[in-house]
Amino acid sequence: MGTITPHSFPGGRSGSLRYSIIMHCLLAIAAPAFALAAPMQPALALEGGIPRAHHPWGKFAPGSWKLVRVVTETLGPDGKTVVTTSTTETRTTLEELTDTTVKLLINTSVEVAGKKVDAKPQTIVQGYHGESTEQPVTVRDLGPDKLTIEGHEVPCRVQQVETTADGAKTTAKTWYSDTVAPYVLRRESVATEAESEKPLSETTVNIVDLDEAKTVLSMKRHTVKLMVIHKHAKGHTDTQVWSTLDVPGGIIAHESEERDAAGQLVRRSTLEVVDFGVK
Repeated sequence: MGTITPHSFPGGRSGSLRYSIIMHCLLAIAAPAFALAAPMQPALALEGGIPRAHHPWGKFAPGSWKLVRVVTETLGPDGKTVVTTSTTETRTTLEELTDTTVKLLINTSVEVAGKKVDAKPQTIVQGYHGESTEQPVTVRDLGPDKLTIEGHEVPCRVQQVETTADGAKTTAKTWYSDTVAPYVLRRESVATEAESEKPLSETTVNIVDLDEAKTVLSMKRHTVKLMVIHKHAKGHTDTQVWSTLDVPGGIIAHESEERDAAGQLVRRSTLEVVDFGVK
């Protein structure tokens, strides 16, 4: 499957591909924000990029896994009538962690109109910025800054990461704090054509709530709630994401709405954790 970068988020896709794009786009953009309580490693974070401890799989041992279900509804021209519904179940298993990469095995099945199709298992290897192992990455420390979160001013340090793949360049700025969990407090990503620098898309990830209780598999857990806003030429997608340190991969739920360039609602989806296992 390769790496799904922010610029590749589509205007419209089928359930299986849509789930893969949403999940891997979120990982590539916001992965560090999904670790809620891992201790900060300032030197490593600033000199070498995102540390393993800040990746949503970083605290788990190989063999840990998560099964999620995504229900996607495609709407008609009125923005209300459901035209098609698909259900996608994806089991992601951690195969290997190194100091610089994470290796995941992904098994996906899709059910549409009563027909279930199992996709071919896929293995992806990514760096902790979400980049593929073949992708060049440039990391720069941009110095100190401040953010206001829930009425409190938080000193941060800004890091910029640039990746280039498939003719597009993605520049992401991340705001780190070594005193306020989840430590990655904001992320802005802009994708442009590599040669012409024509804008392709932009994505922002903001923390909405630093500690929101949410029930997962009949158990209340402390989560961080994030808002991911992705804008592109065909419209925009707004996704509320809930994540917790207790579950492999971080993400435990999302609610997403996709609108076209005129603002018409064309698609919505929900994600929930069905089961998980920790090694």
